[in-house]
Amino acid sequence: MRKDSGFSFFELMTVIAIIAIMSAIAIPGIIGWLPKHRVGIAARDVKSTLEFARSIAISRNTVIRVDFDWANDSLTVVEVVNFVETTLRVRQLPGDVDLQADGLVSPVEYNGHGFSNTSGGILVVNTSDDTLSRGITLTVGGNARIQ
Repeated sequence: MRKDSGFSFFELMTVIAIIAIMSAIAIPGIIGWLPKHRVGIAARDVKSTLEFARSIAISRNTVIRVDFDWANDSLTVVEVVNFVETTLRVRQLPGDVDLQADGLVSPVEYNGHGFSNTSGGILVVNTSDDTLSRGITLTVGGNARIQ
């Protein structure tokens, strides 16, 4: 008696058809999810850059400045010591995300105690759908929070 092992052509085509149908169902959901995900990532990147600047200011007991380039959607962290500026970090947001001031005056400076010179908000907005946005609030105490 001979035993056939493996899959038949019909079984293989059935599995491929099932995978194709499930992919056709899942892909539109993934495509719709990506812009919202990118806005969230950009908001977390802005918040982490502000937290980085604050922690460096405290650890080095110096003034750290965060410059917002609203036109190019980027942030630059600069250390200021005796009027000499040293760039510590530059963050460029993705192309489909827009950075907007929402009451925040640029630049933000953190002193050696971690306090900022200003408070206000920052909006991270999707360029193709402005309903997809995340807000970041900065307090004078230096804390940043995503809303």
